[in-house]
Amino acid sequence: MIFGKKLLTERKKNNLSAQQLSSACGVSRSYITLMENGQRVPGQKIIPKIAKALNLKTDIVLNWYLEDLRWKMEDRLKP
Repeated sequence: MIFGKKLLTERKKNNLSAQQLSSACGVSRSYITLMENGQRVPGQKIIPKIAKALNLKTDIVLNWYLEDLRWKMEDRLKP
């Protein structure tokens, strides 16, 4: 759930509501909430939109996504 935690933290740092972020990204507010809660991950088209809305480089948001994937894979491989 690395992606969701970082998304929530950055959204709050930017004083954006979930609704404001969703509008900037062209997705529903519930989708933002699901991502923040770790129940969804963004598709490749939304990552640059999230980065732009949060005034971050796309690479940063992409790295959150990759960290999240690594964490989930490692968790699944644990005995």
